[in-house]
Amino acid sequence: MSAVIAYRKNLTVAAVTLFFSAAVAAVVLPRLGRAPAAASLAPPPAVPRTGLGQRPEPWPDAAGPQAELEFTHRDDLASIDLTGQYAAELADTRAAAAAVLAEHQQLRRALASDEHPVVLLRSTDLKHPAGEAGSWLTVALGDFAGPAEVTAWCATVPAPHCVPRRLDPPR
Repeated sequence: MSAVIAYRKNLTVAAVTLFFSAAVAAVVLPRLGRAPAAASLAPPPAVPRTGLGQRPEPWPDAAGPQAELEFTHRDDLASIDLTGQYAAELADTRAAAAAVLAEHQQLRRALASDEHPVVLLRSTDLKHPAGEAGSWLTVALGDFAGPAEVTAWCATVPAPHCVPRRLDPPR
């Protein structure tokens, strides 16, 4: 029992010493002209970021919808492996870039989660029927074992279009 009391006493002394050392350093260092940069508790300024990749880049202000689609696609494609897994196709669109981008962003905001990230692909990223080439695909990834699990998940989300899709790499 005395060992526990001694441990607590030593821990308290160490904590108090650390606190006072930090306080003294905060007072003394500025007077010596060697003050470290003040720590800011404010969040960093917001920088638009898109995609799910390892290091999303800031989005240029002057770019249009087509450039933003390409940027998001490149970042999302780099963040996943196409290994024949099942996903939920939320959109298959051949509309104008602005319409595709708006639809993708709306679906991403509404449905993306840690368990089901929503990504932007092109039909040419996947093995596909010949008539399907050239469309933009918004898909929700997840731990789906097969089409039945995708269909069950689709029944729980507010998406007008949600069907199973196998993500096979192109030949």
